[in-house]
Amino acid sequence: MKSNSFELGFVHIDDLTFHETCDFGRVRRLADQIKKDGHLKNPILAANFPSNNPTPALSSESGEKLLVLDGINRVSALKILGYPDVLVQKVDYTDQNVELTSWDHLVFNLSKEKMIKRLENDNLEISSCDWQWRKEALEDEKTISFVLFRDRSGLVVSQKDTSAENRVKDLYHVIAVYNLSWEIYHLQNGSMGGNVDDSLLLAFDTLENCSAINMLPKFKKEEVIDRASRGILFPFGVTRFVIPQRVLGLEISCSVLGDKAPLSEKNLFLKELLSYRVKSKKAKFYQESVFLFNE
Repeated sequence: MKSNSFELGFVHIDDLTFHETCDFGRVRRLADQIKKDGHLKNPILAANFPSNNPTPALSSESGEKLLVLDGINRVSALKILGYPDVLVQKVDYTDQNVELTSWDHLVFNLSKEKMIKRLENDNLEISSCDWQWRKEALEDEKTISFVLFRDRSGLVVSQKDTSAENRVKDLYHVIAVYNLSWEIYHLQNGSMGGNVDDSLLLAFDTLENCSAINMLPKFKKEEVIDRASRGILFPFGVTRFVIPQRVLGLEISCSVLGDKAPLSEKNLFLKELLSYRVKSKKAKFYQESVFLFNE
């Protein structure tokens, strides 16, 4: 990925492949919001499968398959609304600056006893562990997650069968323990700033109803590709791709997405739109990280 460069283009929505499931509740809300607003906010992030041979640029009608890295809920919402095309920012998946990390889940209003009982009912392997050893625990290939409770006790959830399929399946079981009845808040690992230990404890100190933090392992980019190529989808809210030079604030009218014009014409319109934005100084590049409060 070249500095200060990006590749944008319209693609057929059916040429996008998922690596994780969508959040059906959020998809319905997004569909209603898109229908109300009449535009798509921010491009979808997608990449070629690295194993593919070099393919034509996004402006082609080649029907190349792209893996969605971020925006699965928006793509699913657009499919519900019947739109044939979508705006994509194409990412070089092999770029070392494209980082794959994971989210931490904040679990609310679920007691330690109930959570442990539900994990035991799922026939998962669980063992107590000092919370300060969570990093080492999460690096073990058998570990599905590390649960930190409000009383500072830790629990390692491990799989009995170490196959790739079962690790993903067990992730579903663990998340279902609190996902069916309780709210989930997603945090980037260490996202609260400062010392990681202090940040974790701050969640309990500032959120009185937070009863546990479920920390998930970091997968390798190769693992995501392997599972996606075999149709194995991760649960939503597990993987997080950190993309440099991400394009934000580019809204595209739904009338453009729904237009039956060929992709070449839509991408010509996009080229002219971007040129106008640059010439009128309505495009900015931010080198530094930012906090975004309007999501």
